[in-house]
This record gives sequence, C-alpha cells and structure tokens, in this order.
Amino acid sequence: MTTITPALQALMDRSAIIQAIQNWGFFRDDKQWDKLRDLYTADGRMTTTWTIASADEFIHHCRGLASKGGGRKAIHSIGVTTVELNGERALAETRMTLLVRGMLDGVEVDVTNYGRTYDRFVKEQDGVWRIRERVPIYEKDRLDPVDPAAILKLDPASYRHLAYLQSLEGATITPDLPVPNSESLKKLYAAGSAWLAGK
Repeated sequence: MTTITPALQALMDRSAIIQAIQNWGFFRDDKQWDKLRDLYTADGRMTTTWTIASADEFIHHCRGLASKGGGRKAIHSIGVTTVELNGERALAETRMTLLVRGMLDGVEVDVTNYGRTYDRFVKEQDGVWRIRERVPIYEKDRLDPVDPAAILKLDPASYRHLAYLQSLEGATITPDLPVPNSESLKKLYAAGSAWLAGK
C-alpha cells in the first residue's frame, strides 16, 4: 500500500489542478458545456473581455454564440502553469494564447492574444479541485488579415484588437482588465494572496 506523504499529496493536487486548466481550454473550444461547467464550483465566477459573470451565465452566453453558427472561431492554447497550495485552496497562473478569427470592417482577420489566466481553485468535498474564480491577464495582442494583401491599421495595446473585434459584434467590453504593471493587476494579486491565506 502506497503511503501518501505531504509531498506526494501536493504533487497530486498540482497535477489535478493543471489537468483541470488544460481541460478548460479543450472543453470550451470543443463546446462540451456540461464538462466545462463541472470545472467550476457552484458559485464559480468568470471574467472575460465581454463579461464578469457567474460560470452559469458565462457558459450560457458561450452556448448561445455557438448555437448561432458561423461568427468568430476561437482556440485557447494552454501553456505552462504555476500553482500555490494552501490546504483546500490554491492559486494557479497559466500562460494562454487566444486565437480568434472573425470579420473586421469587411476583412477576415486573425487576432492573436497573449496573456495568462489567474485562477482561484478550491478542493471540494468530493476531492475534486474546481475553479472558484478565473480572471484573465492580457499582455499583448496582434491582428493579421487572412489575406496578406488586405491592409488594416489599429494601434496595438494589450487586448485592444480583441476588444475591437468583439465590440463590432455587439459585446460590451469589460473596463480595467488586468494588464502588466497595472493597478488592476496589483489588486488582483493582492486579493488572491489574501484569499489563499484564508483572509
């Protein structure tokens, strides 16, 4: 019988959290809504460029967009993750690249956004780690016409291209999202650290 030492338990917990984060990207893009919902706690929260909402509201909106067919096509490419554990709580920060194809002023474009996700995880009574809150940190983005002969000129700034594309589709853009060296990022980190410590 294997003895589960504290070090082994921490390794298992980190592995479970990283797997959940990887699953999030796959379930979101593959439209596996029930599985995506199970990654969140009952009171889970989600922040994006277009909403700050409950996990239920976020998934309902995503499902609605998908049911319309066509429109933007997005791929979430999940990178490396760092995890801080404290009992039944954890903070996870993960590199993520968001790839979006859509129409901008009549031109088909690809928007590539580089950033991170900042997650609060809790280990629930069933032993499963779930997301209580996810907030994106936007670092930079770029916009490229699919047709290299097309020309578009916009000033790049963190998530400006992504927000502009989404706003043309009717989204209300969330203000003051965390970006590098911003006050909102400092507040996010401070609140996360206090929460992890049980404050």
